[in-house]
Amino acid sequence: MKNLYDINDWTGISAMRLGEILIEAGKINLLHLSMVLDMQKFKKMPIGEILLAMKVITEKDLKQALFIQDMIRKRCNNA
Repeated sequence: MKNLYDINDWTGISAMRLGEILIEAGKINLLHLSMVLDMQKFKKMPIGEILLAMKVITEKDLKQALFIQDMIRKRCNNA
């Protein structure tokens, strides 16, 4: 399991979606992701906001996951 709070645990990873990062970090499971993706079709909200509203993740978890996602994207673009 990846540590959401340690950027070094994410080296060598290619671009990932937010849900994938949260699953890898053990913050959500596939059931959560499936529910959120279904809800997103109707609510037209980012999955992070839906997960927060459902109280599945904390705001700190979301900020960290978005940070990790940004770092992964930057590494992919610089490669």
